[in-house]
Amino acid sequence: MKYFSILVTFLLVGIGIASAQEKEIQVLDNQTKNPISFTKVFDGVSSPSIADIDGKIKLEIVSSRNYSFRFFMYKDTVIRGVDLVRMRKVFLSPEAQVLDEVEIRPGVNPAHRIIQQVMNNQRENDPLQNNSFEYNSYSKLYLTGELEQNVDRDTITDSSTLKALNFLDKQYIFLTETRATRTFNPPNYDKEVITAYNVSGIKEPMFATFLNQFQSFSFYDNNFTLGNSEYINPIAPGGLRRYLFILEDTIFHHGTSDTTYTISFRPRKGKNFEGLKGYLYINTKNWAIEKVIASPYSSKEDNSGFEVKVIQEYKFTNGLKWFPEKISTEFNFGNAISINGMDGIGRGSMYISDVQFDGVSKKGFNPVSVQVAPTALADSTKLAEVRGNTATGKEEKTYQVIDSVAQENNFQRLYNILKIASTGKIPIKVVSLPIDRIIRYNDQEGFRFGLGVETNMMLSRIFQVGGYFAYGIRDKQWKWGGDLSFTFEQSRLVQLKLHYSDDLRERGGTDLYDNSFNLLSVDSYREFFLNKMDRERYAGISVGAYIKQNIRVQIFGNYKRFSFVDNYRYNPLFTNGGTNDKFDIAEVGTVINWNIRERVMILDDQRVSLGTKWPKITFEFAKGIKGLALANYDYYRFQLNIIQDFKIRGFGNLSLTTQNGMTLGNVPLNLSQVLQGTGRNYTLSVPNTFQTMVPAEFFSDRFTSLFMQFSFLPIKNKTKWTEPLFVIQSAAGVGDMKNRTDHTGFDFKTPDKGFYESGLTIDNLLKSNFVGLGIGVFYRYGPYASIYEKNNFFYKFTIRFSLFGN
Repeated sequence: MKYFSILVTFLLVGIGIASAQEKEIQVLDNQTKNPISFTKVFDGVSSPSIADIDGKIKLEIVSSRNYSFRFFMYKDTVIRGVDLVRMRKVFLSPEAQVLDEVEIRPGVNPAHRIIQQVMNNQRENDPLQNNSFEYNSYSKLYLTGELEQNVDRDTITDSSTLKALNFLDKQYIFLTETRATRTFNPPNYDKEVITAYNVSGIKEPMFATFLNQFQSFSFYDNNFTLGNSEYINPIAPGGLRRYLFILEDTIFHHGTSDTTYTISFRPRKGKNFEGLKGYLYINTKNWAIEKVIASPYSSKEDNSGFEVKVIQEYKFTNGLKWFPEKISTEFNFGNAISINGMDGIGRGSMYISDVQFDGVSKKGFNPVSVQVAPTALADSTKLAEVRGNTATGKEEKTYQVIDSVAQENNFQRLYNILKIASTGKIPIKVVSLPIDRIIRYNDQEGFRFGLGVETNMMLSRIFQVGGYFAYGIRDKQWKWGGDLSFTFEQSRLVQLKLHYSDDLRERGGTDLYDNSFNLLSVDSYREFFLNKMDRERYAGISVGAYIKQNIRVQIFGNYKRFSFVDNYRYNPLFTNGGTNDKFDIAEVGTVINWNIRERVMILDDQRVSLGTKWPKITFEFAKGIKGLALANYDYYRFQLNIIQDFKIRGFGNLSLTTQNGMTLGNVPLNLSQVLQGTGRNYTLSVPNTFQTMVPAEFFSDRFTSLFMQFSFLPIKNKTKWTEPLFVIQSAAGVGDMKNRTDHTGFDFKTPDKGFYESGLTIDNLLKSNFVGLGIGVFYRYGPYASIYEKNNFFYKFTIRFSLFGN
């Protein structure tokens, strides 16, 4: 009888084991069919399991057990094991919930203790601190369409919508995949090489890099980047007073002493800052982030329905530290992108593997942070090997169909044209017409009409030749010029440029050899105020290259002939072989641009800046050589500009700019230093200029100036057409001049006593998706203030551009 009981016991245990089956289940939203990341599954016996970022989870399914699927804002769903064993997907139905402000009564909020521990260990757990690393990644970004919430597919009768649904069942609308290797060595060596990529339709690497640049690599940055905006992280210093934290759940991991706490967060009521809402999963092992779900928090009513959500999942890697394993971004474009009555949906995920810590060395000169390998597109066939369990069966069908449509409609050519046009140039086959050559405006010429033509990359990626002509309506003078340039290495932007022109040049100004024109940059509108320019015949040569990723050096030489177009005269000129209204100069020099810790991406033939939080420094030195040809003067000329922006958490943004110049040698005003004034009522406010100083009012041999601008956080409200943003501005400048009496026929001042002004603007009083308009007032005070008080006030309009409409 004893042996019989033992035999029965073994049989029962065997039957129980046989009835247990390991299976991968994916948890999806019943309405959108999107994965529900981090769903918890309870079986009533063992510890709860948590799904991954794709809603996938491996379960030991026992037929006799009930499995409960739970996630915030979804109805609990219970499925019997006998039914679950036949299923591959589980669908949860949304349950609308609103997180109201919770009243924390006297006592300790248990979530605060946990969050404080996370803050204390932030530096230790930050993936970009302490350790070098290298990893491989596979990224996938696709666009599809989904029915709006509460719309049952079975109730759809519209034939076009049904046809679109059937289409989307088989493929995506857009798809891009990327395989890359990243090497990082603190503090700032960071290089990612895209080894393979594919894009449906248009085979351009720009689309393949979009996902990796869209959000911060980890959730430890004090200012978390999402698209074109930055949000104050809930675990940044001061997070406990800015955010409301609620301990939602606790999971004990059997077999270890570790615990995972689930904490919801969102900005506290009455707090005005760019914040996030979502859930933090905190593991007590090193008090690190195990998972996070976050999206921008807004109190506005947004009828467009646009939403974005980021999801990150971390793994304790190589027994050393927690490291991102999967990073995902979800876009719901709502009404902004409608597909046969369905919402446009985008989802991108990056999967990280083969992580190695330490022992990773810098591999020589690093001219760019993100680079596409020459064989990356050709190696796109290798993507199927790394796609793994993320494959849906739609990938190859998408490439096949979309590539065929793109080829038939010549999408690639259209993209090439749009890419050239984005630089401010209108392409016409192998040549382009620069927009800023067609029409411009300044106070001296009035409206300036003309035409410029230059070759583009469709003719050659190595050389470019161009020319222009223009006519000023007010000064009734023709101007013209041309140049020839060669680009020998794109990664370092090694360029040789020859230039000739007969045009106007700002008296006392400097161009720092930067010929870029950005229509969306308010700084470029200072040209509107130029009222003192001299005729300049110019012939020059320059050679430039990046000697490091963020340091560009240009060496130049030129010969110029100046003539004055007004009554200004420089009297000592005749003693140096010239006349008092025209002279020649020959000069050599260098320009150095150093954007400290700037990251750069090379996409085909375009060098794209990924920005920097450190100072941007520009230095120019020029030496005049008397006696070379007919050159009249020896002199030294220096220019130094530094720009630094600071983000002050919870308050706003501080921008500091200093402009400095010095000329050694007795020279005409053309070669001295002008303070940049834009003082004219009811005109556009131009940052980093003296907005109460009349243009060409102050000249000096040497000067220094400082511009301060503090932008408070925008005032949030429930309307979309206004978002007031208060900005305080102040500026100061001082300079002197030795040979002041040598200049006649032109009345100007020297700022030896110091020039001062302050102002207040209210930006975005009227705001659309991409443009904000505002007003401001500036006040001039100090030694150069007018005796008539009303003349010290200047009234301005402001304009702000926002690429993503934030």
